[in-house]
Amino acid sequence: MELPKITKLARVPNLSIIPDLIDPTIQTLAIAYVGTFFGIIASILLEILASKNMTIHETVYTISRTIIMIARVIPDIVWAFLLIPAVGLGAAQGIFAIAIHSTGMIGRFFAESIEEIDPKPLEALETCGATYTQKLIYGVLPQIMPSFINYVLYALDHNIRVAIILGMFGVGGLGFLFVIKFRVFKYEDVFAILFVIFLILFGVERLSSYIRGKVMDK
Repeated sequence: MELPKITKLARVPNLSIIPDLIDPTIQTLAIAYVGTFFGIIASILLEILASKNMTIHETVYTISRTIIMIARVIPDIVWAFLLIPAVGLGAAQGIFAIAIHSTGMIGRFFAESIEEIDPKPLEALETCGATYTQKLIYGVLPQIMPSFINYVLYALDHNIRVAIILGMFGVGGLGFLFVIKFRVFKYEDVFAILFVIFLILFGVERLSSYIRGKVMDK
């Protein structure tokens, strides 16, 4: 597109529509956070079974690694299209797409973190007769908690962006409203939506940095 045409599209954001953007914003954040939550739950179960030092059986390890790989290598937007026959268009489509991809993304990071932990605490617990669950709670969890928090914050930050993009393909929220306004040439509203998206991403980034700082200080 030529520069003169681009400048013609530029508009002062119509900030008067911001009250109308509250519900789409909440929907976008809800899709991102609920999808990430389900992804975290699933990844916690898989990460333990997909780590060589904590898996219960070699076959279980292979199956878990395969599930994580499939969930991770297929992009969120592809999962969203694949889920249309099952859940249709809408928020559920976005939640499940984000949850599945987050399971693979977070699960891989967590599994690798568990494999890199110091084995001495586990050996000490095993010598004391600790059960498998006790070794997880007292030997594994304290060592991976900082990485766990960092990966979760990264996933949340990433998934908010994904939720906005998925909205442009029928999931709903800010992305869906952005497409509607763009198609009817209401560029003032489009720039207002972009302004809100910038504020959301900036706020999430600052909050994540603050939480990471608190975790690192400990």
